[in-house]
Amino acid sequence: MDEKTLKRQMSARWGLLIVDVILLLVLGLIYAWSVFRGPLMADLGDGVKSTFTITMIMFCIGGLLGGIINSKTSPKVTMLLCLVFVVIGVFGTSMVTSAFGVFLTYGVCYGFGVGLGYNTAISTVVQWFPDKQGLASGIMLMGFGFGSMILGMVASAMMTAMGWRMTFKILAVALGVILLIGAFVLRPASPELIQHLTQGGGKAKSAVEELNTAGMLQRRNFWLFMIWAILLSAAGLVVINVSAPYAEMFVGAGASAGIAGIVSIANGGGRVLFGGLFDKIGYRLTMLLNCLICIVAGFVLLASQATMSTVVLVIAFVLIGVSYGGAPTSASAFCAYFFGRKHYSVNFPIINLNLIVASVLGPMLANSGYTLGFTSIIVFGIASAILVFLLKKPENA
Repeated sequence: MDEKTLKRQMSARWGLLIVDVILLLVLGLIYAWSVFRGPLMADLGDGVKSTFTITMIMFCIGGLLGGIINSKTSPKVTMLLCLVFVVIGVFGTSMVTSAFGVFLTYGVCYGFGVGLGYNTAISTVVQWFPDKQGLASGIMLMGFGFGSMILGMVASAMMTAMGWRMTFKILAVALGVILLIGAFVLRPASPELIQHLTQGGGKAKSAVEELNTAGMLQRRNFWLFMIWAILLSAAGLVVINVSAPYAEMFVGAGASAGIAGIVSIANGGGRVLFGGLFDKIGYRLTMLLNCLICIVAGFVLLASQATMSTVVLVIAFVLIGVSYGGAPTSASAFCAYFFGRKHYSVNFPIINLNLIVASVLGPMLANSGYTLGFTSIIVFGIASAILVFLLKKPENA
């Protein structure tokens, strides 16, 4: 590859990153479930409340299969599959008449589709940034975190104006158009660019070793990290699952969506923050800081419950959002650093399976009462910090 072409690709990767952020922003609507839950429960019954757990399980399964499909075909094919499942899932939700229907459309179909697109968008673009894998992961995942706040507020306003069924129909069309454009824009990085950034002209942090999935599963560090990610993700999901109704106790129904959206803003900020820190100070200090913020968030949430202070609530939501945002960013960077980029598209969704356990554990604790849920956040933060000290630095790191 000549120098002119190389420079053009070095510049093009930032444009691709912007497109990827937009794609992940619209896919991040999946985390706006707390906005949809109330209207759907009012029409279809309390059984709807279990939908988010199903959605997260299918999200993880979609991510895993997306990695396999992407490795054997192309980002375009996988993103087009994502489009089909997302549009059918969202549009189908507008037509359901029972909680079971929501499970099938929003939970199974939509969750699976988002998983396909999430893994494809991240694993494709992360190849372009071996020299900035933490920062690039953080910026991409920031879009995913912001999606629930931005589109959640839009969806909330639309539901007030035209009802939830018409809102889901319009969202299905809008998501379909954006995902279609993204499918034709995403492309893998050239081997020459990757070689330049990892060997010649870049400052890439070399992977400790290149491992396939079987090799990764044999590493003790993999299992320690999985438990760490489960605990921190579950801690965040405790709050995400009840953020809107809990905020309503402080500010009323009208402003609760905006206050709950603070978690999403902090979530996005946390993803960029911890991504940059991973590149600068390494995995251990970054993960420990994440644990510390989680612990403090738990104490401040308990304080908000005791004082009923909106200011304390906002601080608590910021802290838990930042903490929750650090987990997926660390997972992406940790996977690329410890297990390599060659098998990243399959290994990363394996690590993301931690969300299946977290999406059961977090909502279960949230539905057990605020005091128990907030206390569990402190316990999870302490336990996860202990796990970080048990991580073994590889000999060839």
